[in-house]
Amino acid sequence: MQKSKPEPDPDAACRCGRRRDQSVTTVYQSHAAVFVFHRCSCGLEWTERQELVDRSQPVSSDEVIEVHVALARFQGPLSQLIGLPQT
Repeated sequence: MQKSKPEPDPDAACRCGRRRDQSVTTVYQSHAAVFVFHRCSCGLEWTERQELVDRSQPVSSDEVIEVHVALARFQGPLSQLIGLPQT
């Protein structure tokens, strides 16, 4: 059985010199987790696993306000906004 590899730092450079946040990102959601697959132009690949959000839990009004405040001052790519590694 292989040991799990540590998650790469998104700000770190790939072996080819490109920033890792410039990789192509594909998201797959299974019944157990969300998997984010990355592929750099040089061919390096890695996968990140994120836990699923329990959608049966209600959202509080404070959480809605936090989202609106964050959206009002946000400037950047959509992937950064929703918390995915940047593509």
